[in-house]
Amino acid sequence: MRTKGARLGETYRCKVPFALPYRRNRPETMGDSWWPLSWLRGTYVPLSVVDVDTAARTAHGLVMRASTRVTVELTKDQVQEAGLTPGGGYRVSGMLLDVEGEPVELPRIGTLTVPLRWLHPVDAPVSTSHHNASVRQIS
Repeated sequence: MRTKGARLGETYRCKVPFALPYRRNRPETMGDSWWPLSWLRGTYVPLSVVDVDTAARTAHGLVMRASTRVTVELTKDQVQEAGLTPGGGYRVSGMLLDVEGEPVELPRIGTLTVPLRWLHPVDAPVSTSHHNASVRQIS
């Protein structure tokens, strides 16, 4: 996609290539997205654009993903009941399981910075070489 083609607030199909050459996708340009994008190689996900950097030719957007991890902040009563030192701001982090002990996936919103050339209209034909990594399963 061209720099002028990306519109704020629009959702696009972000097609992450199988290879992420360091020369082209430098951490200085991609920011904190480098690590999550390495896990998304060879997939496509819906990305809602919230900012476009015309100089770097990148889009910053929101992506919905699934996670079995949850974090719950303990209340003052729970801290006291557990015998912990008050005022610590304690959190419990772990995996959410259903009654049968199976992991439950919950939707989570994350951010990604991607090159504009990875963005395609949602209604464009889907490449058979990439698989869907989205929670919403856009086909």
